[in-house]
Amino acid sequence: MAKYFYRALKNQKELVTGYVEAHTQREARDTVRKMGFLPTYIYEENLKPHEQNKNFKKHSGIKFTISDKIVFTSELQVLLSSGISIFESLESVARYSPKPKIVRIANELNKAIKGGATFSEALKMYSDVFGEIYIALCYSGETAGSLPEVLNYILSLLRKQSDLKGKLIQMSIYPAILVLMLIVLFFGMGGFVFPMLIKSLSVEHVPPTVSVLTDSVSFICKYWWFMLITGIGCAYGINIMFGFGKLKTAISNFLMKFPLIAGCVQYFSLAHYMSVLHIAYESGIPIVEAMNMAVKTISNKVMQKRAADVVQFVSAGEALTDAYYKSQLIPGILMPLIATGEKTGKLGQMFRDASIAVEKKLDMAIKALASAFEPALIIVIGICVGYFLIAFVQMYTQGLSSIMNAF
Repeated sequence: MAKYFYRALKNQKELVTGYVEAHTQREARDTVRKMGFLPTYIYEENLKPHEQNKNFKKHSGIKFTISDKIVFTSELQVLLSSGISIFESLESVARYSPKPKIVRIANELNKAIKGGATFSEALKMYSDVFGEIYIALCYSGETAGSLPEVLNYILSLLRKQSDLKGKLIQMSIYPAILVLMLIVLFFGMGGFVFPMLIKSLSVEHVPPTVSVLTDSVSFICKYWWFMLITGIGCAYGINIMFGFGKLKTAISNFLMKFPLIAGCVQYFSLAHYMSVLHIAYESGIPIVEAMNMAVKTISNKVMQKRAADVVQFVSAGEALTDAYYKSQLIPGILMPLIATGEKTGKLGQMFRDASIAVEKKLDMAIKALASAFEPALIIVIGICVGYFLIAFVQMYTQGLSSIMNAF
């Protein structure tokens, strides 16, 4: 018989550890379950933990949207909150989920857990699907014995991300319609209206304003394949360029120079940062580790650097309020929340309140940007329509001249 170390949950809450003797890892797991515990981690004492899980290979090729994550997390959280074991919960998700990719992942996770891995270790097989933050939070929930509560936190975070994405899409609908109308007007005037007038009025000398439109439309229609390849190449080149750290930093610095854009970028970054920080801290993760996790959610290099500076200041022993003040990560209007939470020792509540305040500020920033963007776009469309009108008048005048000369 071999000796196995186990880590398990007692009454779905209290974390217990110990040793059992068994012939196989599966037998050891069954022994722990018969003791009334829910095993979360089991490995043979003579083997290192990573040797136990050497057969759990990383999987890729599955694309998970935010809605897919919400469905998977919601179903699993409801089952675990009802006192059902992680094995039975994953089996139920695999059995009743309508999406094949969720069924596949649930089966693979269950297989890995039955083989000796914890839930968070099994999630690492799909690290490109769930991400570091999701896995780290699940690890904290397992360690603290509060996995259902942590999954509920994650679910709220995913829903916030989905709502934010929906707001951005909603904000872009009206500008997209205006741009589409402008494109239709461009091809309609340059490909149909002006060529018809030139032919019907027998214009000999086409005005430059008209020839620019007709020639442009003719070139695009004739060499559409070249334009398509050029567009794809430019998009690919821009994507590669954005992979360079210095360029991303330069673009981030440039965007932060415009007040309206800077406000959106700042509150957009803080919305994710504060949500993860609140969830991680409430899950029992130390403050420095929680802030390191939150830093990874920020894509803007300027904001990311400020968040990293906060971690360094706090690690060096400075107060949280002073660290945020020095880094300029948090707007001044939110600093009283930070100071109050630190003085009263209610950091978790403070992070939650700050997260709510940031979301409200983000809504205001998005509305302000939309309010400024729409008039600017209307001005651009007005200029284009004015150009078409001038071209039409010149064309009409030139046509009348040609008719008069003919007589």
